[in-house]
Order: sequence, then structure tokens, then C-alpha cells
Amino acid sequence: MIDSLTNVSSLGAFEAKLLTCKSPKLFLVDIKQFKNINLEFGDEGGNFVLCAFSMTLRSFAKAKEMDLFRIQDDKFALLLDTPFELSKMENLIFALCEEVERLSFAYQNRHIEVEVHIGISFDHFEPLEKAQKALLVAKAENQPFVTYSEFANVLMSENEEAMEALMKSAIENGQIVLHFQAIVDQTETPFYYEALLRLAYHQTLQSPKLFLKIAKERNLYDALFESIASKVAQLCNQTGLRLALNLSSEDLINPKHLNFLKTCFTGKMIVLEIQYDPKTPLDDLKKAMRELKEIGAIIALDNVNNVELINEFEAGLIDVVKVHGELIRNLALNTRAQFTCKAMGVLCKSKKIQIVATQLNAKADVEAARTLEYSLFQGYIFEQPHSLV
Repeated sequence: MIDSLTNVSSLGAFEAKLLTCKSPKLFLVDIKQFKNINLEFGDEGGNFVLCAFSMTLRSFAKAKEMDLFRIQDDKFALLLDTPFELSKMENLIFALCEEVERLSFAYQNRHIEVEVHIGISFDHFEPLEKAQKALLVAKAENQPFVTYSEFANVLMSENEEAMEALMKSAIENGQIVLHFQAIVDQTETPFYYEALLRLAYHQTLQSPKLFLKIAKERNLYDALFESIASKVAQLCNQTGLRLALNLSSEDLINPKHLNFLKTCFTGKMIVLEIQYDPKTPLDDLKKAMRELKEIGAIIALDNVNNVELINEFEAGLIDVVKVHGELIRNLALNTRAQFTCKAMGVLCKSKKIQIVATQLNAKADVEAARTLEYSLFQGYIFEQPHSLV
């Protein structure tokens, strides 16, 4: 049973395959605003995109030993029959997100940009229906992916009280967990471990951005912030390792959050990775950074994609710069990315700042980063995220 347009397996083949699956892991991929592509480029252009997109997915499916199906219109399903293993599923999700990120197909001397949403089900019962529900949440919240879970189900119900109760329960009952990924030096020795937020519902993996977004909307972010910071501080004591916590620049200029950070991390081996928001007053941010340096914190500037931002901070204030993953992923192929990454490396070296090549998932990217003489590296090619205790 083959789809006549894309030449991949059809919905009928999917339904037959599902009957033999013992542990189905289903990824439902939907092209954003596909109707607009049809309107602008006509049915022929839309059909061209579907065929080109299916070839991208087919290549990914073959590399990951998955089956590919066209479910309906612009929806495709990737199916894997395997027991649930969090690190394996996490690796697969982010590999898929990276594969389909900002696709561009050349059509009649024009480029058609394609973005997607992904709904995921790890459940044996009614996986397609559950993946479709997760996909609706991903669309509604404009998230790259959502896995079906009690969390996604409550979101779809639009029940304000139930949603708030779920968020409170997750915070109070420790269902928010931290996994860690090493940032390694040139000898692949861990320099520090970055905390990655996970929502620990049964066989699920939510986008942290979705959870944080809703926490802010429900006025639960303060409780979440304090819970995560406290867990990292506790793990610093338990493990004796240098750990890193991701923060927004907005977090640092919030007096309550800043004081809590100073209380938690004074005298501890902590790296604070700061995502800078241009809306944040720079002088206020610098002041907060200085206060955190006084308690012994290492300050890292996260997701940096230009030298101008690094130059905004005086010497000695920034200890580590983490280069934006999109630049690193394009490093082996894109001359502009190469130029920017090289310029940042030279600047950081002159300022005695350690610089991290992030999201390294391929040998070619690692080799390209090493030629730039970067001091630190991070990615799945070195280590999967994992718990520390």
C-alpha cells in the first residue's frame, strides 16, 4: 500500500503495521501553514513540496531504522517499534527536530521555506489519536514538538483550574526533573555539567519552553524557579561537580530571583548560563552579574551569535561564551557561519573567555570547531543527557 504522490507507505500500510507493533513510538509530522504554500505556488508547488519533504523524512527514517508513512495531506508518520528509553527517545526527538528545522526547497527559481510541528505518542493504545492530540497542542502553543501525556491532555481541555492544578502538582511532587549534559574540554574531560529541564510524566518528554511558558502565564514561575535552583544547589553538594543552571536575563534583574540565587549558590561550584534578551536593561544585568561573581559564580553568556554582544560586557565579567547552535550546525558548510564563529573565537581568546561549540552531533562539526581552537565542546556526539544520582 503505497501513496501515489510521494511513493511512501500509505495510511492503510500504517494501520497494518501498527497491528504488529509491540512498543510503538510514533512521531506525527505536520507542515506549518501548508495551505499558504498551496495558495502561493498552486497545487503543483504544493505537491512538489510534499514529495521533497517526504524524501527528507525517508532519508531520516532509513538512518534511524524507522518506517515512514503518509497519513493524510501534509501529515507524515515516523514509526519505531522499540521499548521506551528516555535518553534514546530524547536523542531521536532532537535529531528529528534538527533534520526538519528550516527546510528550504528550490522550485521554479524560488525557494519554498518549510517549518513543521511534531506530535509524539509513546503509548501502545491509540497512538495515532494521541499523537494527533499532541500535535494540536504543539500548533496551539507554537512549539516544535509535544508528546502526548496527561500534561498535553489537560492543555487541550482548556480547563483553567485543571491546568493550574497540574502545574502545581508537578512542582510540589517533584515531577520536574533535571538531566545533565557535560561540557567537555579539548581532551573530552568534563569542565561542567549543564542542567536540562525535563517533565517526568510516564513515558513522556515535553518541550521545556512549553512548560516554562505556561508556568509564567499561571503565575507559577517563581515556585518553579526556586524549585529548580534548589535542586541544582543540592546536587552541587551531593556530587561535588561543577553544575550549570540556565537563566534568562530577566531572571537576573528580578531582585527576588537574584537574592534567591545568591542564597542558593554562595560558595558552590556553579555556572550560571545567561540567555540575553535585548529588552533587558544592560546596566541592570551587568550589576546583577557582578553580584553573582562576588559569590563565586562562573558567568556564561548563552546562545551568542555575534561579536557585538560579547563586546557589551567589560573585561572579566563573562567567563564563558556559548555559541548559538545554529551557527555551529552550519559551520562545516556555511562561510558566513565560519567567519562569525572564527571572529568570536579570536575575540574570546583576547578577552581570556572560554568559548563553547554547542549542539555538536556530527564528526564534521566537531572537526570544524577544533580547527577554530575552541576550548569547550557540547553535544550528543560526546554525551547523552542523564541523571546524576
